[in-house]
Amino acid sequence: MIGDYLRVVYAIARKDLLVESRSKQTTNAAVVFSLLIIVVFSFVFGEEVGSRDVLARGALWLAVVFGGAVGMSHAVALEGNNEAIAGLLLAPVDRSAIYLGKVASSTVFITGIGLLSLGFVVVFLDYAFDMATLATVLLVVPLAALGFSAVGVLLSILMLHSQLQESLLPVLLVPLVIPIILSGTALTEPGLSEGMTSAWLRILVTYDLLVLLAGWMTFEYVVEE
Repeated sequence: MIGDYLRVVYAIARKDLLVESRSKQTTNAAVVFSLLIIVVFSFVFGEEVGSRDVLARGALWLAVVFGGAVGMSHAVALEGNNEAIAGLLLAPVDRSAIYLGKVASSTVFITGIGLLSLGFVVVFLDYAFDMATLATVLLVVPLAALGFSAVGVLLSILMLHSQLQESLLPVLLVPLVIPIILSGTALTEPGLSEGMTSAWLRILVTYDLLVLLAGWMTFEYVVEE
């Protein structure tokens, strides 16, 4: 039973990633948006902000959040074309497995955006993270992407048929992922003590688990609306 459930989750995630690998529409939009945010930071704040690490961390997480929001809105808009999502929901499978599959594919996607944004920060802001901070960033980005996706998938499906979906999604999503933004910026601070690192990681993991559980429990009711 569990094996069948996990196969459905894998099939949904694989389908989403395969569609995106062929079209690249969502990836292109998100990457360009993230790049623009970091380039604007470079030109506008590059010489004004005294602390380079504050500038780099701010640019990184803004790029991840808004690039991820743009990418997610494009991805769900594609699901709405020709009622593709309706056909998917007619499949004789547990709808919570569909939710987890979409969260998994979105997590992979947003993790990729985060790692690309990290590279953009290094190149355009001329900032190099020390090895300890870089190792933490490589752990935090996927964890942040998981929580972001757990909330984003639910909101995106909820607003699937809204004409203002692409403009409303970031407005609704950003307040709900404030714990991710706070944890991410704190955990990418150079020289953060071990105790503070553990505390912020616990906050991030706890938030991820809570929103994932909430989405898993409510997805079936959301898609019926």
